[in-house]
Amino acid sequence: MAVHLFDCSIAGAPAEALLLKELRVRLIEDRERERFDEELVAKHYLKNAVAVGRVLRYVAEYAGQWVALLTFNSAAYHLKVRDRWLHWVGPQVAQRRHLIAQNSRFLVLAAPGQWPNLATRVLKLVCARLPQDWQQHYGYPVLAAETFVDPQRFRGTCYKAAGWEVLGPTQGNERHWQDFYTDSEHPKELWVRPLSPTALEQLRAPELAPALAEPGRPQPPACPVATPRLLCLYEHFGAYVTEHRKRKGRRHKMASCLTLIALATAAGCRGPHAIAEFAANLSHAARRSLRCRPRKGRPREYDVPGERTIRRLLKKVNPEELKTALLRWMHREDPTRPKVIHADGKVLKNAQPAPARPAAQPVEPSEIPAQLQKPKADKALTLVNFQTTDQQLVDQIAVPCDTNEEAAVAAHLPNLDLAGICLTTDAAHLTKANCRQLSQNNGADFFIFLKGNQPTALAKAQQLLPGALPPSGQHTRQGPRANRVA
Repeated sequence: MAVHLFDCSIAGAPAEALLLKELRVRLIEDRERERFDEELVAKHYLKNAVAVGRVLRYVAEYAGQWVALLTFNSAAYHLKVRDRWLHWVGPQVAQRRHLIAQNSRFLVLAAPGQWPNLATRVLKLVCARLPQDWQQHYGYPVLAAETFVDPQRFRGTCYKAAGWEVLGPTQGNERHWQDFYTDSEHPKELWVRPLSPTALEQLRAPELAPALAEPGRPQPPACPVATPRLLCLYEHFGAYVTEHRKRKGRRHKMASCLTLIALATAAGCRGPHAIAEFAANLSHAARRSLRCRPRKGRPREYDVPGERTIRRLLKKVNPEELKTALLRWMHREDPTRPKVIHADGKVLKNAQPAPARPAAQPVEPSEIPAQLQKPKADKALTLVNFQTTDQQLVDQIAVPCDTNEEAAVAAHLPNLDLAGICLTTDAAHLTKANCRQLSQNNGADFFIFLKGNQPTALAKAQQLLPGALPPSGQHTRQGPRANRVA
């Protein structure tokens, strides 16, 4: 939301004509950021100073005193009424919305009616300098401004007096994540204002002027797998992952969506929004290889799933089936038996922890110290990847919420085929039970660091092992290789 009036006394209580004449608007300095945020949190009805995207923060002053605060940031992603006003269609929205700045906060530090024209004057001063400030900070100008006014609280009078135009109510959706919306059942009014006489002409032009292109905008990464090899990955997902979605309304095949997600992740994309951009950047030849949905009436062109489809699908897919498909595909691509495997745990943000072990499942007696079995995954999902030095996934386990990574790995080691392989882990996994399991039962070597998290074992090793014992120093001993602890 934009404007909010707060009763705050201004020293001297000047006449309105004098106040408006001597009013100055400027960007805040870095040292003023804390005060700026505190004022908004304490006095703006939204109680929030957070701004997203590219941000400029302004303060209006009279005789050194703050009389108004404004925040401008990146424009809203999807506004049908705004896009119709600008005659934008299809990809023009993503290509041009950086040319709009959103007035997300407007706090006037004066009682309503004390200076009736203060808010309007502040808006005019800010809009006059906004394009130049944006150019200086981000390398391109903004051509228009937008804001939302809550009709249950305000009428937008100051915006109307400052030359803004109301386009109508929004759909009442509130943004979650980068490109996902939920219905808040609270529509607001959208107000807009061109920032120059030629702004609308430039925004509506069939071709955007090169000087208005967003500089440094990263392009989606290229597909990391050759097009002829895509069919193999598609076939694995089709064979090992069950389709749980209802047939009605289904537009994209499960195997096609999962292949796109896997390729985007391998290319470095993080999150559904980046994955959707990657998919949209694929050539139609690659889309055809993935059996994407053909476009009606446009031969040789194919549609790809959007971000919402990707989010919904990831919630329904069976993770064990997905893991099986990926493991089998990786093994088919590189069947060479690895020489070294590394076990590494990762915590996934915004993911529910794995369920606890079934009550009926007996817990095997363990030599793992009790302090290394205390639950750590009760608030987030922890996955342990067993992977080669070439990042090929060999196995993966989810840590149950009633235990932790160390105990989960110890319980899973008997299930692994590690004969002739060297397993490396971090120091937390160095216990007698694990070393005995790897060397005597799995037939594997191990390379595990010993450090201060196990003081008793470390002190004993320092007492018994000479400093020249490999890999700590030079070694000339001949004979079979022994399991080593570094």
